[in-house]
Amino acid sequence: MRGRLAIDSPPGPHNLRAMTALSRCTADLPGTGGEWRDHLGGCEEVLANEPGGDGKHVWVKVAKTDLGSQQARAAVARAVHAPTESVSFAGNRERRGRCVQWFSLPEDLVEYPQALKTAGAHGKVKVLTITRSKRPVSEASVVRLRWSAHIKGGATNDGYRRATAILDRLRTAGCPNYVAASRLGKQGSFARWGRLLVEGRRLPQQAVREAEPGRCLGAFQSALFNRWLATRLDDGLLSSVLAGDRVLTSRGEEQTVDDVKRWQARLDSWEAVAMGPLFGAGMSPAAEVAAQREQTLLEAESLDTAMVARLHGARRAIRFQPAKPLIDIAGENLAISVDLPPDSYLAVLLEEVIKPEGHLE
Repeated sequence: MRGRLAIDSPPGPHNLRAMTALSRCTADLPGTGGEWRDHLGGCEEVLANEPGGDGKHVWVKVAKTDLGSQQARAAVARAVHAPTESVSFAGNRERRGRCVQWFSLPEDLVEYPQALKTAGAHGKVKVLTITRSKRPVSEASVVRLRWSAHIKGGATNDGYRRATAILDRLRTAGCPNYVAASRLGKQGSFARWGRLLVEGRRLPQQAVREAEPGRCLGAFQSALFNRWLATRLDDGLLSSVLAGDRVLTSRGEEQTVDDVKRWQARLDSWEAVAMGPLFGAGMSPAAEVAAQREQTLLEAESLDTAMVARLHGARRAIRFQPAKPLIDIAGENLAISVDLPPDSYLAVLLEEVIKPEGHLE
């Protein structure tokens, strides 16, 4: 049996299992134990191609500390008196800890590029590089995030060997691409409130104070995905493809599986990845067995297509491959660095490594 990751959830109707128990794909391997503190680590964007040094877009490499990407974006804009919306970037990154991120502006809005060095936000922003490129920064510009993490007490109890064994397994089989528990709210509160909105019910006052409706709907959608993925993992299908699955190729093309044997070979070589459901309007439809499994989940949650049509649908990769993992021992602690896709979560990977009793926040 695969291990489950438990977290308390208040009683009541329609409590998604994904909020209370998520399977681990390395449950048979002992974890390091220890404590992860996210503010002691950080991440850096890894570009698909380095900016060429010339072109009509000014690129700025920024190190931000304990600051949101939108705030860093505004700081870059203020430095050259440009509108915030004119600053392009590849997406919101982790607020806590240190993150190195790229931004860009059209050159006609930057009279003096060196003025960008003055970008700041109470000492939380430092400009590292100013260069140029023919294109603005976009999501396609960033292929990976290079993460660093420190596990306090992780080197005790043979932690180095344990972490190595787990990361070796994940590099081969992949890590389940769960949405991190922190995105679902405390004890899944955002996801439960999102369920109320999907049902057309009013939010409690606590929800109105703590979260925007869009965030609650997104959390509910993510919780549905997590439950679907946990079931797939329990059935031994994390690394397998099914008839009718939607898959994404390394070229960014999404297709439907019509030849299981052929597509399985591509999954095995990481030339393609199976995509799971973020239920809602606009989600590309699965077929055959894959569609039946998705429908089974909706029925188990007493949902129908009209209800989930209130959400903005999409597809999400069901697993990811950690790249370039490095593990160092620092006294009783472990220092881990690893490259992950931009849409995956470091906390999900570290739950496999540490094996905590609950979710990592």
